[in-house]
Amino acid sequence: MSVRTGVPVNVQDDLGRTFRFDAPPKRIVSLTPGYTETLFALGLGDRVVGVDDYSDFPPEAASKAKVGSGQYAGLERIVSLQPDLVVALVEQDLMDSLVARGVPALRLFPNDLDGVMHSILLLGEITGTEQRAQQIVDDMKRKIERVQNLVRGLRPPRVFLELDGTDPARPFTSGPHSFIGDMIRIAGGWNIAQGIRTSSSQMSLEAVVAADPEIIVLSDAKNPVNPQTREAVLRRRGWSGITAVRKGAVIQVDNVFFFRPGLRIVDGVEMLARIFHPETFQ
Repeated sequence: MSVRTGVPVNVQDDLGRTFRFDAPPKRIVSLTPGYTETLFALGLGDRVVGVDDYSDFPPEAASKAKVGSGQYAGLERIVSLQPDLVVALVEQDLMDSLVARGVPALRLFPNDLDGVMHSILLLGEITGTEQRAQQIVDDMKRKIERVQNLVRGLRPPRVFLELDGTDPARPFTSGPHSFIGDMIRIAGGWNIAQGIRTSSSQMSLEAVVAADPEIIVLSDAKNPVNPQTREAVLRRRGWSGITAVRKGAVIQVDNVFFFRPGLRIVDGVEMLARIFHPETFQ
């Protein structure tokens, strides 16, 4: 693997903060599983010194120091690892505290699939692995193009992708302006949550019923809190008139291919395409 050394790099994170790296970081902490996967794919496993509690892929990540996750990530624990780069998805307050301590802490929150690939390229630039990062992104683009070619011209089924159904009267879903929204569209589906302007939001049961999805995708089947099942959805009060429920088209998927902005996102795209258009992938 080719690694750049000694060339200063200035990068901006998604909070608009600029960081200068005079050399590739040697001690990296990842606070999200998607970036842990990306760092290992870039060949940087030996430089990763700490990960969040949910970073379980690749298997080698299990040997790294655990620092908590989300609001429970430990500031002092992270600082004790003496990182020269911390990368996270949503933990802004923690990021601010780390920066105040002189630790470069980047918040990278991609709004779409292009943003996911940009994050991979950015991590490649910071760590001196630009060539490997470009190879990963090029491979992702080839897989996406293959799926697009297979589903082109096919009628897109109406799709509801559930992120969290703890409250079945107001389940969380992804809007069209998000990387999951992109995944649904590229896979040849029509996201019923067209009215959502944020990356995700709750959607009323009345709105779900009115949109009448033909397929329901449960990305919350393996959520650590209140996981949902196909059988539970089929029994939900008020859901029986929905086409997907009447026909039993309620599909459980592993959320690692949807919640983690990294290279395996494209596997999630193909998974959705197989669900939406099974005849095309026989």
